[in-house]
Amino acid sequence: MNDQITRRDWLIGGGIAAGTMMTSNIAFGQTFPDAITNPSMQTPIRCGANENVYGPSIKAQQAMDKAAKQAHLYNFRAGGQLKAVIAKMENIPEDHIAAASGSSPFLEKAAYVARMDGGAILAPNPTYNSVMSVGEQIGAEIIRVPVGDDLAINLDAMRAAITDKVKLIYLCNPNNPIPTIIEKNALKDFCIEMSKKAIVLIDEAYYEYADSPDYQTMAELVKDHQNIIVTRTASKIHAMAGIRVGFAFAHPETLKLITAPFDLSMNYMAQMGAIVSYQDTEYQDFIRQKNKQSLDILYNVFDEFGLEYIKSQTNFTFFNAKRPSTEINSFLRENGIMGSRPFRPFTDWVRISTAKPEEMIYVADVLRKAFS
Repeated sequence: MNDQITRRDWLIGGGIAAGTMMTSNIAFGQTFPDAITNPSMQTPIRCGANENVYGPSIKAQQAMDKAAKQAHLYNFRAGGQLKAVIAKMENIPEDHIAAASGSSPFLEKAAYVARMDGGAILAPNPTYNSVMSVGEQIGAEIIRVPVGDDLAINLDAMRAAITDKVKLIYLCNPNNPIPTIIEKNALKDFCIEMSKKAIVLIDEAYYEYADSPDYQTMAELVKDHQNIIVTRTASKIHAMAGIRVGFAFAHPETLKLITAPFDLSMNYMAQMGAIVSYQDTEYQDFIRQKNKQSLDILYNVFDEFGLEYIKSQTNFTFFNAKRPSTEINSFLRENGIMGSRPFRPFTDWVRISTAKPEEMIYVADVLRKAFS
């Protein structure tokens, strides 16, 4: 794998194909950042952090620009306005919703709640590790349950692993780094059953990307079950990773455990941008369409080389490189593509995020170089 793909290779080969896929820079009145046509280690195509590389919708940007003119003032109404929008969309009472600067504050505080209760945290492995990292840092016992042979979260194995010490069960659905989902009826039954023994936290960071008929949010359950928490984030499809907006859905008494009584950490511009972005369904549909195009480009490469991979319900996929993922990610980096880190115990598997379809054609050509 010493051969690097040259810019000329791409321009003559994949670049021509990319030209046929180029859409107008304006979609639904939206102006997007230009695709990276000359990737390098200094200006890479970003395929490592599960970001929305298109940026926030123009409507959200305009709302944030307008809000910036009042950013020097305290504004105590914006949080209520944002919760009202989400409550209407989700058909959940406002007092069952909390907003914060991303979903991370809720995830981290849930770990503290489990530890203060002297309890353990139960989670699949591998999965998004924020809750467990905080738990380990503060001395909580972590019980990790391997995913099944199909690489999906195994609820029966999770049931078998629960002990009286478990005070928090964490489930990321769709999962990360393996973009599988948990069948909706099985998950609902599990949440209701296990919430009688511990707090069940369902992290739905990639909720907006999932379109399988077997997938369903668990947010509705918080209305009738006090020990269930559902978190969401605007960092993914809404492209607000650096702006920081997130939500928790839970019974009001449970929300008190993971929120502050008077929280001013969420800035006014983020709140006003989120109010608009969550209602901009046209933009979200556009991002889902582009994400599917980008995933299909990757799937074609995997099929071409007979590589095992996961059909994604997110904006990233996971494939078996049959060699250390560090080797593949080094090759990607040398060719101007930001990859990801290894995920134990699947150290021969690579997680790769989607960028723009025209950028993914270049990524696909680099992968072909790596496997030819």
